[in-house]
This record gives sequence, C-alpha cells and structure tokens, in this order.
Amino acid sequence: MVSSLRIIICILFLLLPLVFLLSSCASKKPATPIPPTNTTGREELLFEYEKEGFIDNNTFRVVVILPAEEQYNELSAQQKGQERAYVSLKNYITTQNKVFDSKIHNYLLTIISSYGSIKKRNSSCSTRYCYYYDITKNGLKAEIDALGK
Repeated sequence: MVSSLRIIICILFLLLPLVFLLSSCASKKPATPIPPTNTTGREELLFEYEKEGFIDNNTFRVVVILPAEEQYNELSAQQKGQERAYVSLKNYITTQNKVFDSKIHNYLLTIISSYGSIKKRNSSCSTRYCYYYDITKNGLKAEIDALGK
C-alpha cells in the first residue's frame, strides 16, 4: 500500500510539469495592441533628446529636462547639464574603442566647465522645464575624436 502510494505521488510529480506546460500553451492569446493614450509631450520629449550629441563640428549638446514641481534654479540645471555632458562624451569616446584615462577625464572636465553654457528652452509642456547645455569650441569634434589615439 505504501509503495503504491509512492508510485502515484511520483507519477503526479512527473505529470505536473506536463500539465502546466499544456495549460500555458492552450491559454496563449494573441496580444491586442494597446490604444495610444495622450502622448502630447512624450513625443516632444523624445524629439528633444534626438537633438543631443554633436550639432556641428564646434558644438556638443545635451538636453536637460527638469520636473516643474521640483525647485530648480539655473545653477542646478547647469550642474545637471555638465554631468550629462561628461557621461555622454565619455560614452562617445569609449564606443570608439579608445582607452579612457585620467588625461581624457581632466580634459573633458576642463572643456565642459570652460566652454559649456546652459540655455533655457521654451517648452509647450507645463510639467517640465527644458534646457540645452551646449559646449561650443572651434574644432571641438576633431579634438574629441583625436583623444586616446
């Protein structure tokens, strides 16, 4: 009696995964598309971020978006811009398979603080503020591309 109970329990444990597999396959339904919600502002936000990077050979730009409900001043927006510019430029350099060392680190900090400026951009959305942090220097892209060679 005990051995037959063990056999039944073993069979149940062996069949249980099969039952779950079959039930999950049978219950799959095609995904129904979610109707678009109000995307006003979201598309604009994505468009803003598309304007990042080298605008031309002399200007590198990052976009800083700050929520309107938080208290920010232009100095904190500038600090956020500097941080984003550093990270973006570091990523730009490392994606070119260049070694990022302390000389490049110091160069970026100097370029960002010396040639960077923050500009508030008019935004149609009242829930956030939009700033551009531009680093403008003659031949900036060529200088950045020459780093780490």
